[in-house]
Amino acid sequence: MDLGSITAQGNYVDQVVSAASPPVASERRVGPKIADPGETRASATWEFKPEPEGGSSDSGYALYGDTLYSTVINNVPDGPWWGRGVAMFDMNAYTSIARAAYPKGAAPTRQYFYAMRNDGTLVRWKRDAKGFHPLGTFAGFSAVKTMTLISTTSTYDTFLATTKAGALYTIHIPTTSPLSPVVKVVRSSTWQGFEAIVAEKCGTQSTLLAAIDTDTGSAYLYAVGHANGTATVIQSLGKVPGTFNDPIYFLRTSQAGTPLNGE
Repeated sequence: MDLGSITAQGNYVDQVVSAASPPVASERRVGPKIADPGETRASATWEFKPEPEGGSSDSGYALYGDTLYSTVINNVPDGPWWGRGVAMFDMNAYTSIARAAYPKGAAPTRQYFYAMRNDGTLVRWKRDAKGFHPLGTFAGFSAVKTMTLISTTSTYDTFLATTKAGALYTIHIPTTSPLSPVVKVVRSSTWQGFEAIVAEKCGTQSTLLAAIDTDTGSAYLYAVGHANGTATVIQSLGKVPGTFNDPIYFLRTSQAGTPLNGE
């Protein structure tokens, strides 16, 4: 898993965490400063790809202040550069952002964006060549503390979410309208201490999950079987070495490959 983060000072960081037991972590790779200190409030998944002229680029969506931006970082031979463009204004009421694109690659056939509003309402948009289009809302998620995508398919997206009381749930969302999430309990307690969870696919239908307690600077790695309510198998792999106290964490993953399929 490539764990991305944005520091309190606004630097883009990535670190590879490997599913050994105990887990192994690479050195933090600190990239450019892409935001003002404290400006970043939430981030979706970032994707990296090779560039024709050499080097690579990273791109992703994040909430900076009250605006959703798309950011690109180019690590090319003649020197790195970065830039960002406005995606949506008036996002001050939203506390999280996620992008679900299917299939993976440079030209997905669908792109949905999800954001949690501060009143516990989940909001969905469709993005196409003409911009962002509202695609439904669903209230009732005020108990959610943090969430991460674990599945993106042609017919549904699934999040794994923790609650402030410590429960762990899946939120299964069909791509059809109206927006109609199906919530299942995975575990009923003990997950309240994590400020962020980040998921990457593991094999063909499982998930590697990093759970981060920024208050203590600790991260823990879990192998999560194909999600199936309380029957879901979760294996603790142990504590990840290092300090994890950045305010924003997200998945950094290859633009190529197969999509998340954890449920």
